[in-house]
Amino acid sequence: MIALFFENLVALASPSTLAFMLGGLLFGLFFGALPGLSAAMAVAILLPLTFSLSPNVGMAMLVAAYLGGISGGLVSATLLRIPGTPSSIATTFDAYPLARSGQPVKALATGIIASAVGAILSLVVLVLCAPIIARFAIRIGAPEYATLTLAAMMLVVILSQANLAKGLMATAFGIALATIGFAPIGATPRFAFGSVDLMAGVSIIPFMVGLFAVSTVISALMEPSLKLPSRMTLGGRGIGVTIGEFLANGWNMVRSAVIGISIGVLPGIGGTASNLIAYAAARQQSKSPEKFGKGSLEGIYASETANNASVGGALLPLLTLGIPGDGVTAILIGGFTIHGLQPGPLLLSKEPSLVAMIYAAFLISTILLLAIQLVTIRIFPKVLGVPRDYLLPMLAVLMVTGTFVSDNRLFDVWLMLGFGVVGYLFERGGYPLGPMVLGFVLSPILETNFRRALSYSEGDWSTFVTSPISALFLTLAAVLLLAGLRSAFRRSRQPTLAE
Repeated sequence: MIALFFENLVALASPSTLAFMLGGLLFGLFFGALPGLSAAMAVAILLPLTFSLSPNVGMAMLVAAYLGGISGGLVSATLLRIPGTPSSIATTFDAYPLARSGQPVKALATGIIASAVGAILSLVVLVLCAPIIARFAIRIGAPEYATLTLAAMMLVVILSQANLAKGLMATAFGIALATIGFAPIGATPRFAFGSVDLMAGVSIIPFMVGLFAVSTVISALMEPSLKLPSRMTLGGRGIGVTIGEFLANGWNMVRSAVIGISIGVLPGIGGTASNLIAYAAARQQSKSPEKFGKGSLEGIYASETANNASVGGALLPLLTLGIPGDGVTAILIGGFTIHGLQPGPLLLSKEPSLVAMIYAAFLISTILLLAIQLVTIRIFPKVLGVPRDYLLPMLAVLMVTGTFVSDNRLFDVWLMLGFGVVGYLFERGGYPLGPMVLGFVLSPILETNFRRALSYSEGDWSTFVTSPISALFLTLAAVLLLAGLRSAFRRSRQPTLAE
């Protein structure tokens, strides 16, 4: 794997591949910096464009956009106190006060360096742990995979931001959409309602682009636009970050990276929770907790290290188990599907070069990201002044064009627009999109392994409990569901007790 890693480093260093990666990186940075847009939206829009690229170049561009989107949220969080992405919420607590005190460049540079450290530490864990998990996963059978997927679904629902009922309904809706078309085993047509276009099922590209990108555009059109400054001055020279400050936050960054990776591995959680938990841990362990919220460098190092470390954490279950760690990695499954690849334990044995390429793209993107952000630290914040009157039409063209060329079907464009409306209505109603997406992605995995397990056991359902690993995952799913029901019951009783 090490030899393949260095081979892919050289291959990705070619001018044409670097150009695609740089384009994806800047695209992600742009979307991450603008409030209301996100890394998921950037990757969803770029996803159809990878159809005409080789698997290596296409996945490298998507990984670059992912990292750029997560890091870009730092800009508006620091300068406007508006998190560009949900994973930058805790960054506003100290980066904005530090910028307001006359040190905006130092606040930005601290976050940029911390992001790079978090990404590199998570890459190390990804490279070291992925083969171990894959060797374990390749030995488990269909019953274990079915119950593992069920447990992952329950975890997504329980930890969703909405209440349990809405999380379950969103997941059920995603599962229902995944059942449209031919069944994965037996090829029985389902819920096509006589439509030839629906026989092939709901494609992941119009689903993802509509849910994340079109819904955002609809929200921007339906709600008052946020007025952002057209000019922003960042005076002074240098970046203001000293080696002493960096070394003093060494343990803080390591601890925050561990938190980011650990939470990133959990399906459906991602950088938002890791950002806040790492910040809280840094404040609790700090010798100067009273400085937090007033421009503390410890707070910036903790939050930005954690949210970028969660990227490597989210990629770990995707590559080894085929289970996405967050919404963006769920979209990345579409990138694999476009090129006829299936993420999971067999990917590391059948396509080791592709996995090594993803590692190499991760490292190159991190280095490019660090260099670009530091060089443009006084220029890039001007992206906050881009008028939405120009931005939204440009996004609409990209979405329609990308969705159509992915399969040359006008029907996919209509699907994309329909899912855009669905996404907008779900968000307005407080229904989380994460469980819906992961329900859509995980449902075929669950169904395929469930039916395969019953086929192997000749219809004997005890196969799911006779295997120790399967029984463990099944118990975990039941415990998670019961914990969620208990928490929901307690929340429902709180108003009554208050009265």
